[in-house]
Amino acid sequence: MSNTKIVPVLFVSMALLLGAAMIANPIAQVNAQGNQTNATNATAGAAKNATGGEKKVVAAVKIDVDPVMKALKDAYPKLGDVKDAKGLVDALKDIKDPKEVVRNMVAAGLLQDLEIFKTIQDMQ
Repeated sequence: MSNTKIVPVLFVSMALLLGAAMIANPIAQVNAQGNQTNATNATAGAAKNATGGEKKVVAAVKIDVDPVMKALKDAYPKLGDVKDAKGLVDALKDIKDPKEVVRNMVAAGLLQDLEIFKTIQDMQ
């Protein structure tokens, strides 16, 4: 395999690994926070339930991600409307600076994550 074929494969694999890490880390944090909250609620809830208790209401806050997405697209115009890994490689193949390529790849991952987050928020 020649170097010209290896470089895009490396970039795509780096993007996938980075995306997986960005997804796995918050999930682990949420699970850890959930375990802590459940333990706290179990001990505090036992005392409240004995006296009649009170109910807590959790309000979901909708976060507007559109300004962040617009700022990323403005800061990294090469990304444009990249939808898949092939489009990302095509958009980044003419950039010579490896640091700039990595910045664009991270920004592309963030845009993808923000789009997923926005979709999930809109489902609720």
